[in-house]
Amino acid sequence: TTWNRRAFLSGFLGATASCIGKLGLDSSSPIPSYSLTFCEQYLAPSSSSSSNDTVCAVAVVGVRIVCLLLMIGCNAVMLGSFLDGMNESGSVAASALSTAANFCVSAIYGIVLFHESVSWLWMLGFMFILVGVWLLSTVNLTTNTAIKVEVEKRKKNS
Repeated sequence: TTWNRRAFLSGFLGATASCIGKLGLDSSSPIPSYSLTFCEQYLAPSSSSSSNDTVCAVAVVGVRIVCLLLMIGCNAVMLGSFLDGMNESGSVAASALSTAANFCVSAIYGIVLFHESVSWLWMLGFMFILVGVWLLSTVNLTTNTAIKVEVEKRKKNS
């Protein structure tokens, strides 16, 4: 049996990229207001009001740009990890595992960071997804590996 770590990692990174994007770029996110408050208290308390506003506006834009770059970086690493995961266990298993991991991690982020509520029915569905992930992660790839080895032998002999 094998455990496709790369497919799980790609799901985790995809959810993390979405979370970073929401935290940094959504107008209702607390991150821009926290960065503005931090700037007003610590970075520009001695400057004049107009220059204070400009410095802090630039700081907020800078925080948003950093979040955007982190989101793009997470997505780039996620894509590479997903492609490695497809090579490891095939496209169907990797897609299912990555999607399930993304769903699970997104749910955890939603509950912990955004205080989303969940019902018992949602939790039951979540448990079914976890069981499905466990089943997919224990897929035996011996036959697939044997076929790849045979194909490589034939390529070398021809």
